[in-house]
Amino acid sequence: MYKKAYNLAEMVLVIAIIGFIVMLMYKTIKPSYKAIPIAYYRVFTSLEDAIYNSYEKFREKNQIFPGADEKPNIYKTAQELCSLIATNPEEADDNGYINTVIYNCGENFKTVPENIRNNIFNDENMAFQATNSMKFYISPLQEVDIKNAVSEKQIITIRYFIVWVDLNGKKRPNSAFINNKGPIDIVPFIVTTRGEVLPAGYPTTDIRYLSAYVQYPLNHTPRASKSRTYYDAQTAAYSGREYPYYDVYSIRDSIIKQHLGTPIEIKSFSPQTDDYDKPCKLKKKTDEPLCKIEINPSL
Repeated sequence: MYKKAYNLAEMVLVIAIIGFIVMLMYKTIKPSYKAIPIAYYRVFTSLEDAIYNSYEKFREKNQIFPGADEKPNIYKTAQELCSLIATNPEEADDNGYINTVIYNCGENFKTVPENIRNNIFNDENMAFQATNSMKFYISPLQEVDIKNAVSEKQIITIRYFIVWVDLNGKKRPNSAFINNKGPIDIVPFIVTTRGEVLPAGYPTTDIRYLSAYVQYPLNHTPRASKSRTYYDAQTAAYSGREYPYYDVYSIRDSIIKQHLGTPIEIKSFSPQTDDYDKPCKLKKKTDEPLCKIEINPSL
């Protein structure tokens, strides 16, 4: 007994169905703005929690946070920061915060250059890899002198590290530089020796990575600005001025200028502001910031 063969129409239909399934799989697997922004927000909050908790432990013990001493070793302090953030899987009593599968914060620790000019992120200079496949890289300690917007005669020195995170591990594009092939997946964060974590670089201008709003004034009926990019929120809150002594979240241009030609530099972006910046201005040294930046949680 012979089986009935497929006719031409049935074969075309089967091929079309297979092609549609392959197309769906491709769209699901390739890097997209649907997955990367969620990963960005999660790593930001994880890093923020790790730095905050570490800083508080140092403060409670009257100890100095790495890089905050008088004459710090810029490489040794980066290694110390690495060991604070990451949990060593070989030590049961390790006090780190981000679980790792690869831990290079010991003798194998290496930094990435202060100013990244090309994609030199590789396994040799990786600080550690988290259990969720994200890869972390750390720059040596750096510092920048910032004029206080209230009194330009007052110079505040901010010391900071740059923590670079590859959000999707080995998956492409593995790039910190903007290109037309898709979203960047290696992103920078500023970690100050005062225990703050600041988003930096291109993701601060792209609302698909991170959005924020300005909450103000703090001493009257709360009122919030519209949701916008993080960079716009900084500009709206502080009128483009910097108040490093009062609020490190106002710091933007001074650090960007120190890293021209790197992925931290913001190019071709014009902030959109409105009149809501007026209550945030400081007139004298004793003033407190009258507003604050709130970051929207990623859904």
